Amino acid sequence: MRVWQFFFGWLWLVAVGRGDPAEELARIHVEVLGGQERIDALTALRASGVVTTGGKRVRFTMIAARPNRLRLETGAEGRTLVQGSDGVGAPWKLDSGVQPLRYVPMAEGEGRVFAADAEFDDPLVAGAARGYGFDYAGEVDAGSRKLVRVLVTRKQKETFSVLVDPETYLIVARVEHRQSAGGRRLEITTRYDDYRPVRGVLLPHRVAVLMEGKVVQVTVIEAVEANPVVTAETFARPLVALPAKE
Repeated sequence: MRVWQFFFGWLWLVAVGRGDPAEELARIHVEVLGGQERIDALTALRASGVVTTGGKRVRFTMIAARPNRLRLETGAEGRTLVQGSDGVGAPWKLDSGVQPLRYVPMAEGEGRVFAADAEFDDPLVAGAARGYGFDYAGEVDAGSRKLVRVLVTRKQKETFSVLVDPETYLIVARVEHRQSAGGRRLEITTRYDDYRPVRGVLLPHRVAVLMEGKVVQVTVIEAVEANPVVTAETFARPLVALPAKE
């Protein structure tokens, strides 16, 4: 509805005129998602769906918990990959296609990316409590519309941008740079859409990853369970090796 779009546009004009525009944008973003109380009440998620990459479709199950605990299981063609992080130790993995079957720490670069992706809340929600700082970086053209760019710095080391729709105050993309295995600096864009409420909190149900502008992965969430029962063991790396396949 245009009146709804006008309302959000008016909020943005108010935000720009009050104090730090990035902080005001983050504040309104929290309210649009469902409000701080509902966000705080959503402490864990179990989600399942399909990841499409390289022309293949892979089923996945993900369990995530605040602040940065994550367990991800993917499987296709009889092969299973389990990855996890308890937010304390090094992220770990188990690949059923590699013998002997062992839960092993991820390589440094792989673990760093997985740990970053394990953050439960988006940076505008997590804020200073999780080491994020914001700077308003103007508007960018995105085809037929303009988006607001916020420069995000994490613990004075990691820097990336989030793009926010000024009509809905939802994050529609994250743009960052990563080093390839060959040392190339690559632009990675993660797009978020199909926002739906989960316990009163809007969450994206479709996530696309682009490398240098080309789509390389699309994740579609088909089912979400709010606040499943989780324990420390859900995310911790098991230390016992598994019996080898016969």
